[in-house]
Amino acid sequence: MYHIIFVCKYRKVALEPISEELKQIRYELSKESNFEILEMETDKDHIHFLIKSEPKVSVLSIVRKLKQESTNRIWKTQKE
Repeated sequence: MYHIIFVCKYRKVALEPISEELKQIRYELSKESNFEILEMETDKDHIHFLIKSEPKVSVLSIVRKLKQESTNRIWKTQKE
């Protein structure tokens, strides 16, 4: 199990308007992948995750997937 925290650049307040959408996207990503998000909470400038995965799955690959995929999906929805 891993406790991972993502922080906005310069601790900028940026997550409040999209926090629910981010949660939904990241839960979807975990279902499509080889890890499970047990808990997730957002604040205005950071997100906490409690993640469960198999030992063979690297933390780096989990973080990369969560950051890259959620960013791409948010950009697509926010362009509209």
